[in-house]
Amino acid sequence: MGKPDNFNSDDLKPVIERLIDQVKNQEDPDVLKSYKKAFKKQVPFALRSWVTAYMLKEMGQKRKGSSRSIADGTSLFVSIGRNRKVFPKDLVHLFVNTGKVERENIGDIKILDNYSFITISQAAAANAIDNLDGIDYRGRKLTVNLAKKKTVS
Repeated sequence: MGKPDNFNSDDLKPVIERLIDQVKNQEDPDVLKSYKKAFKKQVPFALRSWVTAYMLKEMGQKRKGSSRSIADGTSLFVSIGRNRKVFPKDLVHLFVNTGKVERENIGDIKILDNYSFITISQAAAANAIDNLDGIDYRGRKLTVNLAKKKTVS
């Protein structure tokens, strides 16, 4: 069989870096522990690296066709972050259910310690801000507004 003609190991670098970042900074360790336990139980030791390689291959192919960036996207500031145990899936749920944003209009999400940024389509931004700004979420009054661009001084 051998390597496919279009395979370039450098193409995997951003996929792996993104996975490492998500594991370290965005995922709930208790949830990952359950997946890790199931993986060890169901995949024979001799096949674990092969199954992992296959999953990376599949992820790399899916990422090429489905980027999370939104063409006409705008970044919103959300006043809640990791310190309140917020994960990207929580913000997606909040924006879809309470913010009335269609899932396909949600792009990149960056969770920091005290606040987060979420990219959504410009068409959905004003409505999401109206629906979410000032609501109580996990015991905290949310501030949701257009993110300010960094200024270089």
